[in-house]
Amino acid sequence: MDINFIIAQAFGVLGMISSICSMQFKKRRSILAALFCLNLFAALSMIFLGSLSAAYISFLAVIEILINHFFESRKKPVPGFVVSLYALATIAIGIATYAAPIDLIAIACAFIFCITILAKKEQDIRKLTLVNQSLWLIFNVFVGAYALVCSNTLTIISTALALHRYRKQNKKHNKKRKATRR
Repeated sequence: MDINFIIAQAFGVLGMISSICSMQFKKRRSILAALFCLNLFAALSMIFLGSLSAAYISFLAVIEILINHFFESRKKPVPGFVVSLYALATIAIGIATYAAPIDLIAIACAFIFCITILAKKEQDIRKLTLVNQSLWLIFNVFVGAYALVCSNTLTIISTALALHRYRKQNKKHNKKRKATRR
């Protein structure tokens, strides 16, 4: 077995742990911190698998999270021109690293992730993550990122459970708020 393959799978396992945990966190900030780790480990995994398109897109996601955190920590919204830069960077990376039609999935995932980290509500982040992880699952099957395939599958399950769990909690919370208003 090739050493690069083994290293890629090891980073994939670290990404899996980050990904599964991310959707179970209640607060947006914690979710995004785990997504930061996921994208960093996924990028490293993709480098060792030789999928540069996915690696660069994952590194872009890391940078996007850092930039968004910078603005949010100062209680400022992310400016529209920054979001436009994310989109342009995604297109540029996609064009520069395009090698096969499967790379279009990674590019689509980059756009979805850009929307995901801009979402203000945790449930919206979870819904977008469900779509994103489903597309990454297809991509990772094709490139042989087996640890990330497991990660995607488990994250899809974790996200669905979190969506259900927090939907129930939000309903209970809303009922309590309505009762106290009367």
